[in-house]
Amino acid sequence: MASLSAPGTRVLLIGTGSHNAASGLPPVPAVMGNLADLGQVLVERCGLAEENLRVIRDPANPMELGIAIAQEAERAEGVLWIYYVGHGLVSPTGELHLATVATDSRSERVAYTALAYAAVRGSLLKTAARSIVVVLDCCFSGRAVGVLGDAEQETGLTRVHGGYVLAAAARDERALFTPGAPHTAFTGELIRLLSEGDPEGSQQLTLREACGYLERTLPARGFPRPRHLASERIEDLVLCPNPAYRPPPLSPVLPALARVNATPQPCPYPGLAAFDLSQAQWFFGREQLSTELAGRLARRMDAADPLVLMGPSGSGKSSLLGAGLLSALGKGAMPVPGSRTWPHLLITPTEHPLTELANRLERLTGVPGALLRKEIESDPLRLVAVIREMLKARAGQTAITGSRLVLVVDQFEEIFTQCADVHERQMFISALCAAASGGGGEPPALVVLGLRSDFHDRCAAYPELQPALRKTPLFVGPMTTDELREAITRPAQIAGLELQLELANILLRDLGVDGTARSVDPEALPLLSHTLRATWQNREGRTLTVAGYAATGYVRNSVGNTAEAVYGQFNFAEQQTCRSLLLHLVHIGEGTQDTRRRVNRIRLLHDSTRPGTAAEVLEVLAGTQLVTVKAGTVEITHEVLLHAWPRLRQWIDDDRSGLRIHQQLAQDADAWERNGRNPAQLYHGSRLGLAREWVNSSTRGSHPSPLQRKFVNASVQAVQRRKRVMGLPAVALCSVLLVMAGWLGTSGGSETGVETGVESGVEYEDWKVSHPSLRIGVMADQPGMSTYDEKKNKWTGYDIDMAREIAMKMGYAMNEVEFRRVTTENRSNVLRNGNVDLVIASYDITADRKHAPDGSSIAFAGPYYQAKGAFLVRKDSSKYEINDSSDLKNQNLAVCTAPGSTHEKMLTEKGLTVMKSQSSQDCLESLLEKNSNVYAMASDDVTLAGYANKYPEVRMLEPFGVAGGYGVAMRSGAPSLKSEVCSALLNILKGRDWNEMYTANLSDLLGGKPPPAKPDMVECKGR
Repeated sequence: MASLSAPGTRVLLIGTGSHNAASGLPPVPAVMGNLADLGQVLVERCGLAEENLRVIRDPANPMELGIAIAQEAERAEGVLWIYYVGHGLVSPTGELHLATVATDSRSERVAYTALAYAAVRGSLLKTAARSIVVVLDCCFSGRAVGVLGDAEQETGLTRVHGGYVLAAAARDERALFTPGAPHTAFTGELIRLLSEGDPEGSQQLTLREACGYLERTLPARGFPRPRHLASERIEDLVLCPNPAYRPPPLSPVLPALARVNATPQPCPYPGLAAFDLSQAQWFFGREQLSTELAGRLARRMDAADPLVLMGPSGSGKSSLLGAGLLSALGKGAMPVPGSRTWPHLLITPTEHPLTELANRLERLTGVPGALLRKEIESDPLRLVAVIREMLKARAGQTAITGSRLVLVVDQFEEIFTQCADVHERQMFISALCAAASGGGGEPPALVVLGLRSDFHDRCAAYPELQPALRKTPLFVGPMTTDELREAITRPAQIAGLELQLELANILLRDLGVDGTARSVDPEALPLLSHTLRATWQNREGRTLTVAGYAATGYVRNSVGNTAEAVYGQFNFAEQQTCRSLLLHLVHIGEGTQDTRRRVNRIRLLHDSTRPGTAAEVLEVLAGTQLVTVKAGTVEITHEVLLHAWPRLRQWIDDDRSGLRIHQQLAQDADAWERNGRNPAQLYHGSRLGLAREWVNSSTRGSHPSPLQRKFVNASVQAVQRRKRVMGLPAVALCSVLLVMAGWLGTSGGSETGVETGVESGVEYEDWKVSHPSLRIGVMADQPGMSTYDEKKNKWTGYDIDMAREIAMKMGYAMNEVEFRRVTTENRSNVLRNGNVDLVIASYDITADRKHAPDGSSIAFAGPYYQAKGAFLVRKDSSKYEINDSSDLKNQNLAVCTAPGSTHEKMLTEKGLTVMKSQSSQDCLESLLEKNSNVYAMASDDVTLAGYANKYPEVRMLEPFGVAGGYGVAMRSGAPSLKSEVCSALLNILKGRDWNEMYTANLSDLLGGKPPPAKPDMVECKGR
């Protein structure tokens, strides 16, 4: 069954409330309230993704309106919903037209100054959307019913895969609105339905349910009866859950476990996520606190500061604000006339709180978010004027005393944990306090701040917030035993579920609540909600059972068990990626508890060393509610996970200092980028040393982004420039270098002796400026090592993973790395000609290549892997019996090798006959051809193992010779580049990456052998 919350849904809200002076049309002031409140309810109640909602206010002319509709028709894939409110006019030919600002109501001009509905129909019939909904709240809108088509017309609704037209009035009837009301009659009743529900309706409000409700209620209030036309099953489109639904009593005839509802029903417990407004019908246990909060607001109509709602993590503040307060206000719980229709806004600060506030206000005010942000930043009092103008517009340009915007800021502590820009933080606080005070006039907003109690002192450092903190904030304490019982049992009753006898008592007992206890640890609330959701998933029919609860691991272990089960399903690489992703989503507390951190999804995946794996892991974590992916961001669903999952807690504790360094580095690098890469913000001294040491660490749990690497490298370069300008003497320079030991000698006495200094860092930074992308030569036909899938356009293998890891550690993002095919015979020339920057292609390090007599020497870093020579022979050979290399020699069988093979000389010395071919691939193809005279080929054992695994016609003989090392090749004469590659290789070999790459790519090919000893990087010593 389709729903508005489906990802492919697009909604376009259009309203024309103002017109040119000569239009002859009266203004429709309720348009502003219609668009703002309907858009809000579609997002909050119906689950519509905010990025899929577009609002057009007062389109200037028919062209602007028509283009907007055509654009949405082109973008839509699932459901396309077009909603228009304003004046409807009829042309001399009887056609319906939709008014714009430029509309002239004179009949002979309507066709040219208003948009013909026939044009709308033309755009809609061309859309790829599976379903179309058109709602018209305007006079004479009934003329549209049938114009989109009917079931008997060739171009009818069947052409658009399911179409629905809902009109507020009949063909010759006027739609009505009450002067001074915030909404027109039709749209206001629809908003009421979606917000409050229909007691006579089903559990899910569909288009059919909505139309029936409107046809029943509007005429009863003296307004026109809506008209509609539908095709196919579009009427079953789900708008939202019915907040007023109450299930009928379960039949006592059938056993409880056998009563199974065939229609899938939503779970009434949100798990680790907070209750939001769309789940208000299942939010129980906090009615008294919700009423008290609404009463506090009523008593603060003339207050000059925000109301602070405070409590520890896990106490349920977000649920209280989202599902408790806002729902209560909509039901008239606040004893102030007109308050139930006041606009409201619920936001979280995010990384850029001022931007978030401005963007979210755009839907209510009509002021573009970017413009509003600039205005507030220049003068926070500008927010007061904007809100007042919005309230005045909703009241028909009449200033009404006592009207307010309810502005709720949940998770207010994010101004410290998410926002690193001190100036933006200050402007955000000033703007909120200005809106609450009114700047000398009547306050235009009631501001509520939801704050974690351990951030009280951080807020108290801001003078504007001190009065609100002194005036007894409303504290969210633990729930009582009775409240907990309500929270357990009532959602099940509303959803038509049963709890097995004693389940509620067992849950309360496991929470630590007995007959005499009065309260419970507040952090137990998210644990309880998660456990109830997991028990619902293990239900029997419509009954939540004690056995299903036991299967979750009980309250205290349920979250940890879920997380551990998910983690156990991942392979090694996925587990490492999971660890890195989650650590990126944690903010390490400074005098406060650790908190979750919201991160842009694209940025999180882009910064991952394995973006593809990260996307897959993230999808699994989101599917199990451990993380939440919403509006392009990712965050841990609830901070309780940081304590309830021992493995995550251990990851954080093991790398706390590194995570703190990364956290600060991320903030400082972002600020540097935001301020045009201001040199004054670069690191120096011990701070640079710590950052450089962390960046090069092989044991860190999180990874630096390309920007963060650039920031550290720029800091190194700035220090070197300063040294040159100052002409530091050798002794003083030595002291500076010792302070910055993190980037001086990254191997510091390790077995490889790799060293990198300031000079090489500066030279490499210069080299990198001239190489914005890294071109790496790789082979395309070596299973296990390096292969290219043409159909999937995908590179895989050990060399590929090595190349990506090296590039990442050199400061390149994955979209800045370009793989280019090379072969055994051309890779040296391709490298010397400058067509690639590095070659990572099973390239043996030899003296001849390092010291070519013709001056075309190649520099190597490494080796990063060692391989012996081996033979590959046919399994079935009727002419020769080949058991070992002596049979090849005794029977004088030619051994095929590729040009430039390092084994050619060795084979000749052993007395074998060598036959050169064009490439290794040619040798293999000749070997696979039964009629050819090639019976064996020689190459490295790891390469041949890949061929043997892929082709059943061949098998390997024993390895021979001394192991040779594969190196990363580059042109000579770039010591800083070699030093940087060596540094990257050192970190790879010192950490888990090397073993991980071997296990993922080569272990199975080599008979399941464990990773061999890591090679000594002789080519990096002394560099």
